[in-house]
Amino acid sequence: MDLQQCTDAMLVAWMIEGREGCVGELMARYHHAVGSLLRRLTADSPDWEDLSQETWLRVVRHGARYNPDYAFATWLFRIAWNLAKDHKQTRRLDAPPPDPELHRDAGPGPEAAAIAAAERVRLAEGLRALPPALGELLALRHFEELTERELAARLRIPQGTVKSRLHTAHRRLAALLGETS
Repeated sequence: MDLQQCTDAMLVAWMIEGREGCVGELMARYHHAVGSLLRRLTADSPDWEDLSQETWLRVVRHGARYNPDYAFATWLFRIAWNLAKDHKQTRRLDAPPPDPELHRDAGPGPEAAAIAAAERVRLAEGLRALPPALGELLALRHFEELTERELAARLRIPQGTVKSRLHTAHRRLAALLGETS
C-alpha cells in the first residue's frame, strides 16, 4: 500500500510495528508545520531545529501513547509545544536575573503571561475535545497555515467541504471555550 494514501493513525500504528517509511511519511506531512510552530514559540532561536528533532524522536519513542481517536497533528503539536515551553523555562532559569530598570515597560508582566498561558492550555484542551477530523483541520489551518485549497488537496475533500468544516470547527471550538460567535 502507498504510504501517501494512509491515514496518520495507520502510519503511527505501522511505525510502532517497525514498518519502514512511516516516520518519513509523517515527517513529510508535518515537518514544515512543526518547524514553523517551534520557530514562532522560540522567537526564531536557532534552538528550534534541535527541538524539532527532539519532537520527532519523541514521536518515535512514545508512539504507543498516541490515541488514534484524536488527530495526530494535535498530539504532535502538543509534543512540540511542551518541548518549547520547557526549553523556554530552562533558558529563563539559566539566564541572569533581569535588571528591572532596563526592562521597565518591556512588555506584559507575569499576570498577563499567566493569562496567556492559561488561554493556550484552554485552547489546546478545546482542540482535543473536538472530533478528531475537526481538530486536525483547525491544527492544519492555523499551525501549518494551509489555505482552504491546500487543505482540500491534503485531506482529499472538496474545497466547499473544507469551508463548511472550518466554519463548524470554529463554531464548536468557540462553544467549547464558552465564547460567543
